[in-house]
Amino acid sequence: MSTAHADGRLDLRRWASRLWDAVRINVPLWWVLAWTGVLWVLLPWRKTFTTDDLPGSAVLEQHAADIRAELDVLLAEREAIPGFHEVDPGQRRLSDSRRWQVFVLRFYGLDVEANRQRCPKTAAALDQVPDVHTAFFSIFEPHTGLPRHTGAVKGIVRYHLGLIVPDSPDCWIEIGGQRHHWEEGKTLIFDDTFIHRARNDTDETRVVLFVDLVRPMPWPWLDRANRRMLDRLARSTRITDPVARAARFADSPPVDFADNPPVDFADNPPVER
Repeated sequence: MSTAHADGRLDLRRWASRLWDAVRINVPLWWVLAWTGVLWVLLPWRKTFTTDDLPGSAVLEQHAADIRAELDVLLAEREAIPGFHEVDPGQRRLSDSRRWQVFVLRFYGLDVEANRQRCPKTAAALDQVPDVHTAFFSIFEPHTGLPRHTGAVKGIVRYHLGLIVPDSPDCWIEIGGQRHHWEEGKTLIFDDTFIHRARNDTDETRVVLFVDLVRPMPWPWLDRANRRMLDRLARSTRITDPVARAARFADSPPVDFADNPPVDFADNPPVER
């Protein structure tokens, strides 16, 4: 068999494996997709937001220097930070290498306490912001990107705080066909259920603080329904398994989780916020 054919078969198997993980892990969340469909009908079709739209979110900009300082300490031990797919195999459709690493502080309302203790000022700043649902440092290696994709949960709004951003037009995120650039110490807030993609085609690392906030709703009854859906999602194994993996990474050297089931919370329980 020629090298080209062997490489082609390897690429096909890799693609099929990523697709299978995405299907088997995410399809049971059909009810989340159904709720997102309801919100698409009821909410304005708005791609981006400002801190004025999300009460309290401007606090993170005020603490950007402290957050950056704690990030710099973490990056000194960068080899211990997992790839997103190692924490959440359902994300393998986007990336299955450590070129996209994440240091998880909170995931769908569940805290990874060991990681929060490593970043006390960042954790304290996040605690000042109402309705933080997910928070982690998102690290893009040079020449790394994510393909076009959409989020599944319209009941949240995505917030990025630029921490390390190459000064280049080749580092960008495209949301609903419109290209944006991160800035250090500044926020970018968007609805991730619009098609988006991101690239860092530079020779430098890009890092943002990635935060999901519970989306403000126009009516109290819709807000209550959305929060119930998010609470139900947080209790599902689709979320508790990645939190357990993040906790395991916090307490031990890097391991390959492909053949290791998630651990339970007996020794390092997450905290529901």
